Amino acid sequence: MIYIVQEAFKGFGKNKSMSFITVGIITISIFIFGLFIVGTANLMNIIKMAEDKIEMIAYVEDDASDEDIAVLKRRILSIAGVQDVEFISKDMALKKFKSQFADNSDLLTVFETNPLPASFKIFVSMAYKNPDNLREISNKIMLFENIDSIDYGAEWIEELDRAVKILFLIDLILGIIIALSSIFIVFNTIRLTVYARKEQIDIMDLVGATSSYIEIPYIIEGIIHGLTGSIISAGILYLLMKFLSSKLPDIIFMNNAIMVILVIFGVLLGFTGSFMSVKQCMKEIREMKVSEGPKL
Repeated sequence: MIYIVQEAFKGFGKNKSMSFITVGIITISIFIFGLFIVGTANLMNIIKMAEDKIEMIAYVEDDASDEDIAVLKRRILSIAGVQDVEFISKDMALKKFKSQFADNSDLLTVFETNPLPASFKIFVSMAYKNPDNLREISNKIMLFENIDSIDYGAEWIEELDRAVKILFLIDLILGIIIALSSIFIVFNTIRLTVYARKEQIDIMDLVGATSSYIEIPYIIEGIIHGLTGSIISAGILYLLMKFLSSKLPDIIFMNNAIMVILVIFGVLLGFTGSFMSVKQCMKEIREMKVSEGPKL
C-alpha cells in the first residue's frame, strides 16, 4: 500500500505540466462553484432580512375596553404561528408618530383629539411568513370582536414570494449547470492526464499487474489534484470575501462549512474523474488486445 501511495506522488511530480494544468482547471472550477455557494448564502440572507421586516398590525376599535383588549391579546396568542403580541395604545401610537416625524409633528394639531387607533403588533414566526399562512392568521384575527382592520402588506408579500420562487429556480438551474460543467471539464482534463500514460498502463497490464494495482495510484493522484485545487481555490475565495466584507459589511463571509464543502467537492471531482478515466482506459486497452487477437 505504501508503494502505491508513493507511486501516486511520483506520478504527480513526474508529469508536472499535466498536473499543473489539471490542478489549475480544478482550482478555477471550484472557485466558480465557491462563488456560487457564497452568492447563494448571501441571497438567502437578503431574503431572510426582507422576511424579518414583515409586520402584522391589527387595529382595535376605539370603544374596546381594557378587558376586551386583554381577551383579544390572549386569543391572538392562541393562533398557530403567532409568537408574541405587543399592544400599542392610542397615546403610545401618538408618541411614536411624533418621534418618527419630529419635523412634521404639527400635522396632528389640526385634530381636536388623537386620531390614531390603538393596535396590536403581531410577531409571526419565520415558518409562517408566507402569503398563505399570513392570510390565514389575518382571517382568523378578523373574526374576533373589536378588531377594525389588519395590515400586513399583502401585495408586497405576494410579490416577495414570487420573487423568491423565481430566484430559487434560477439559483437551482445555475447550481446544476455549474456542478455539471465542473465535473465534465475536470473529468476530461484528468482523462487526458491518464491517457498520456496509456502506454505505461498497457505495459503494467502485460506483465500481469492486477487492475487494483494499476488503477489505485492514478485514483490517489486524482484525489491529490482535487485536494490541491480545492485548497487553492478556497484560499483565493477566502481572501476575496475578506476584501469584500470590509467594503460591504452585510456580506456573508467564508465560514468553515463553505470551506469544507469546497474541499469535499474538489476531492470528489478528483476521485471521480481519475476513477472513471483509468477504468475507461483499462477497458479500451483490453478490448484492443481482444480485437487484435494473440500474436503469432
